[in-house]
Amino acid sequence: MIRMGQWDIRLIGVSYSKGGGDLALHIYGKTEDGRSVAVRYTGFEPYFFVLEPSEEVLHILGSDPRVVRMEDRELLYKGEVKKAKRVVVTYPWLVPDIRGQVMQRCTVLAADIPFHFRFMYDLDLGSCVRVFGEEFQDERYRTDVVVRAERFETIKPFRPRLRVLSFDIETSLKEPRIFTICCVVKEGDRVESRSFDGDEAQMIKAFSDYIVESDPDVITGYNIDGFDIPQIIQRVTALRLPELSWGRYPGTISQYNNRFWWCEGRVIIDAWWAVKKVMKPKQETLNAVSKILLGEEKHDVDPKKMDEEWASDKDRVMRYCTQDAHLALRVLEKIAMLNRSMDIAAVSKLPLDDVVNGTTSQFIDSILIRLADRSGVAVPMTSRNYDDAEAIEGGYVHDIKSGLHHWVLTLDFRSMYPSTIISKNICFTTLHPDGTIVSPTGARFLDKGVRVGLLPGILEDLMRERALTKKAMKEAKTPDEADYYNGLQEAIKILMNSFYGVLASSFYRFTDPRIGASITAFAREATKDLIKKLESEGLEVIYSDTDSVF
Repeated sequence: MIRMGQWDIRLIGVSYSKGGGDLALHIYGKTEDGRSVAVRYTGFEPYFFVLEPSEEVLHILGSDPRVVRMEDRELLYKGEVKKAKRVVVTYPWLVPDIRGQVMQRCTVLAADIPFHFRFMYDLDLGSCVRVFGEEFQDERYRTDVVVRAERFETIKPFRPRLRVLSFDIETSLKEPRIFTICCVVKEGDRVESRSFDGDEAQMIKAFSDYIVESDPDVITGYNIDGFDIPQIIQRVTALRLPELSWGRYPGTISQYNNRFWWCEGRVIIDAWWAVKKVMKPKQETLNAVSKILLGEEKHDVDPKKMDEEWASDKDRVMRYCTQDAHLALRVLEKIAMLNRSMDIAAVSKLPLDDVVNGTTSQFIDSILIRLADRSGVAVPMTSRNYDDAEAIEGGYVHDIKSGLHHWVLTLDFRSMYPSTIISKNICFTTLHPDGTIVSPTGARFLDKGVRVGLLPGILEDLMRERALTKKAMKEAKTPDEADYYNGLQEAIKILMNSFYGVLASSFYRFTDPRIGASITAFAREATKDLIKKLESEGLEVIYSDTDSVF
């Protein structure tokens, strides 16, 4: 039965596959009323650009059967508008090989953007979307609803109640063997626990089946990236079992960047890594972190004598294992990692999985590349010349005057680096030898009357959005509503302050050392000017660091 309709979902993850000759995007999400949704979308094509290609380059690409077509474009590149070709190809996984044939012969642009990001950017989708299409049956998808999408609309972000599965394993120290796998599943106030033991092959299969049956949005645990998942995979290999398939679509669980684990349609987040990022505790064990955050400690089982403990009282070990799973879940809740990530996803317009396991440069890319595309600005590929990077001088530090000081006044520049970028129109699109705004380093930038930079425009929008969000927070009618807006304004602040760090790095696609150096140089100048003014009025400055004066 086919039923037309619309569904509002928070994006959990986006992937793609080739099926029956079609390139299909798989979009996974959660509705506000708690249903899991899989969306299938076809017709979106992968592509990249080549700048001012020679006849040789056009011949190479034109004779490649994997190239569908080439389209004329004009792009702003290093201050000048240049002719380019948009090269549309059959499948995204072919792009590295196709671009490799011509990279030594011309400038290749935007050829390293992951396909699901390109889809998000081109359709300008946010973290929450309204899907229009038809519901249909497809047993390959392991969700409550399956939709064949016709179109999408971005909607106001919302935080659905995510279903989270937290698990832990206990293993033998004397032989390769998993004694037990225990887990808890929580959605809202409902909590359910399960334990699996006995024959290893049956235990692993039963646990995997339970993941599919319980359909969590998030899979977590403490140090699952480094221990639990690798241990299960080792036993799967040793026992010659089918590969783990924990996702919402057939396919194996896989590792990337030598650390993160991925399965389709679900977010895998290690509570240990989340705690490290948020708290940076001196002691990182689950017992130590639980004591700090929850005021609780684990059951009295000696993990160094797990074989003896299991032989003596396996039920007690399973209770211990279940408690570990529960503590990891509660720790993740306590540091509000998922809510924080949903808020950053809302601001950066990305699926939850790409925020939880992504990088700051990907958040910035999501905002910057969308605007660059719509403004006809070329998007370079990520730089790989790490060793050639020039060190950028940081903020101004005023020597501290030793001694005990009373009645100290603190002055802070509000959003110093973002404000500098805005006021000086600093951007890779305004960096120009004819610019009238001259940095202390000698770099020149065009005035806003000639060209408004992409970066200043984005940051002005974010500042305005943050002010409106803070206003909405003050006017909130319930604590939950206030918490929601507070999370959003904090996410906007994090993203605004991330722009300088990314632009000053040696590896970002839009990096130019003159930009990072100019931002800090203008900021140092502003701080020194303030200090001179204070001292001219008879005030003693005892210390200054970057954006604060004491």
